[in-house]
Amino acid sequence: MGIGLWALLWAGYNSNPDALRDPGFPRNNLELIHGVRGFIPIMGGWIAIVVILIRGGRLLSWITGPLGLVLFYGVTGLVASLGVSIEPFDSIYWGGLYVSIALVLTAIVLVKDPLADLWRVLNFTWIVGMVLTFALLLEIPLVGDETLNDSYVVSHRILGMATARNTGFARYAAVSALVALARIWEGKRRARLVWAGILALSIYALAVTNGRTEILAFIVGAFVVVAARKKRRTAFILVGTAAALMLGFTEFYRNFFQYITRTGKIDLSLTGRTVAWAAGWDVFWKSPWCGLGFQADRYYLGGLHIHNAFLHVFLQGGLLGGGAIIIALLSVWFLTLKHFFLHPPRDKHLIPPEIPGVLLFVTFSSVTESTFAYYSAAWLLSAPIFVYVVALDRHVRRSRAKAAWEEALRRRVARYSFRGGSPGGEFVPRIPV
Repeated sequence: MGIGLWALLWAGYNSNPDALRDPGFPRNNLELIHGVRGFIPIMGGWIAIVVILIRGGRLLSWITGPLGLVLFYGVTGLVASLGVSIEPFDSIYWGGLYVSIALVLTAIVLVKDPLADLWRVLNFTWIVGMVLTFALLLEIPLVGDETLNDSYVVSHRILGMATARNTGFARYAAVSALVALARIWEGKRRARLVWAGILALSIYALAVTNGRTEILAFIVGAFVVVAARKKRRTAFILVGTAAALMLGFTEFYRNFFQYITRTGKIDLSLTGRTVAWAAGWDVFWKSPWCGLGFQADRYYLGGLHIHNAFLHVFLQGGLLGGGAIIIALLSVWFLTLKHFFLHPPRDKHLIPPEIPGVLLFVTFSSVTESTFAYYSAAWLLSAPIFVYVVALDRHVRRSRAKAAWEEALRRRVARYSFRGGSPGGEFVPRIPV
């Protein structure tokens, strides 16, 4: 069920409600498909509501954590879309997509131990990212390098859909590479060879896109993946240090600086993003408490995209909603550091190293991209992590409580046995829930 609902959320990607404005809708079967497809995630949200009503016994405990804060941000932005936005129809549509993601996650976790279901959803998400990476990679030989130019993205469509920008392409490639890097040391030899091939192709795709933020975020995320893999951490550090020193004797770093800046000079405006940030900050004060609704940057900044998730959430959800999701992000990071690095559980299968790597990649990218601020591929790729980490924390605490209870029971029984007595009738154990 979890994979099915998550597939419904992905089904609406790269669509919008514009087709419904066409007086002649639908003009053809393709327009009909895209017009309907744009509302499939909202249908998934309605199905999730039904599941929540059926599984509602554990709802309160979940909505008081990070998941509830994400949902609160979505609802706040939805209210602002209805009451404040100058484009209420579009704002409500995008707000409905965002809230649907939170509702689907809520429906998935309302079981005793949702870790297995969430892990399946994450694996499904990684597969979607890899498929998109390889599909876009195959497009380059057919059309040429112009597929990576914004002018081509604006003027060309495939099956009625806009093609991905180089940054979107780079995002899929980076996530696929991080997952492959984490899995390359697992399984049998054949599986490792497959992951090695995925890693090589993903890094190649990341390189040809020249998505600067995504490349830097991938490098940082890769270090986290290595750090999370404790068994081989020392070997990785030694090999990495030796490789870094050897590269220092070449012109690698100078060439990399030239590549990552494209001009050999540092652009303090971040390709004009700081101008959009300043404009967005000015617009924020029009409705600082509840925000201006979803897609507010498009409507209030003359079509500009603000390209900063932290500012974007405050622009859309105000101090109330934006503050809620920032707190959720900090809470998820606290639990990630706790269980993946400081106090990891004994069962290492519960802490796959790609999770902190992808989470850091998305957080790092949020400085120049809107990632978790609205319905997007970046949020679909990372939203299950927000809930998986919380579910992991609950699972670990429950397991440790049970282990502590069993240890106390063994000591109690041993004490009675040593005294020659019997604990029967004098000690009634209670299994922690």
